[in-house]
Amino acid sequence: MRRFMITAVAALVLVQSAPAAAQEVDWRVSVAGGADSLGGFQDVGASGPRDAWVVRTGLPLLRWNGSAWRPVKGTAVPYLVSSYSPGELWRFHESTEKVDVVRWNGKEWSRLPIAAEGAHATAAVVPGRGECWAAGIQFGERGMTDVLWHWQGNGWHTVPTPLPISDFAAASRKDVWALSSMGYGGERVASIMRWNGGAWRKEATPVLAQRSRLGDAYAELSDIVALSRDDVFAVGAITTIEGENRSVREAIVMHWDGQTWRRLPHRPLETGYKRVASDGAGGLWLVTERQGRSDVLTHYTGPGKWAQVTVGTARLEITGLTNVPGTTQMWATAEARGPGAARQLVLSHQ
Repeated sequence: MRRFMITAVAALVLVQSAPAAAQEVDWRVSVAGGADSLGGFQDVGASGPRDAWVVRTGLPLLRWNGSAWRPVKGTAVPYLVSSYSPGELWRFHESTEKVDVVRWNGKEWSRLPIAAEGAHATAAVVPGRGECWAAGIQFGERGMTDVLWHWQGNGWHTVPTPLPISDFAAASRKDVWALSSMGYGGERVASIMRWNGGAWRKEATPVLAQRSRLGDAYAELSDIVALSRDDVFAVGAITTIEGENRSVREAIVMHWDGQTWRRLPHRPLETGYKRVASDGAGGLWLVTERQGRSDVLTHYTGPGKWAQVTVGTARLEITGLTNVPGTTQMWATAEARGPGAARQLVLSHQ
């Protein structure tokens, strides 16, 4: 049996486990508390063993320093954070006049706002030092438009894309991937795009969904991860809409082998994959939505090797997932719903 040390700090319950055993260790609760004191946990990210963060609703970040989680001092409330390394961190803050962006270069913070009134960044990726892609939306006289901005050291530039972008992954500066689940006309189109160093191109992919007898079925790709230039995964689900009811029909896992995209035969029913991250050992961890049930985590360790891991007994909604670069350590954020108030959780896996 593993031993835990529990310490209460600033209304947080911090759980620190003993060193990992040789066998695979279950996911454990590292932080637990109410949304009234912690804020809602929206996402988690990490740039190294001594640097991780949790994005919270309406509150400053929680920051991991290698030994404990602490609230960041100050009043800044980032809603989106992306990094390349501990010395290359980008944060996005709410603002009605511009997209408020600040960058940490390892020595100091610098403010790099996007001059776009009524705009909001929804996804970002940092493929190398001094470079950032940010996708977002902008409200104007003609309504809402989708926008893509690119920073390479001399200002933000708007870049055209075949479709609106919902998420990113990067294998290198000249090999950036993006997802889209909707066309500019509002039609549902699950697509994958690639930046080749000069332009964005829509990639050829298999047909993922057709109209069902049970209702209007559509495919949605929700997350993408690049393990290397020739090893990229995109995940999501086929969803059926009948009237006002939405149901998850089956999971989607797409793989790029350096030549083509193909859909893997792993297609569990009444299941969808919301998030995916490297496990640090050539495999994947996936946040798994199950129709009418609690979210779980799925571990992929090779062709045909998929295992679900249940975390605790409460009903969970897992909101974030990340790998600690250079290790097999993982962090996840979740909301646990049970008797009484919902609890906000940070989960860890060694």
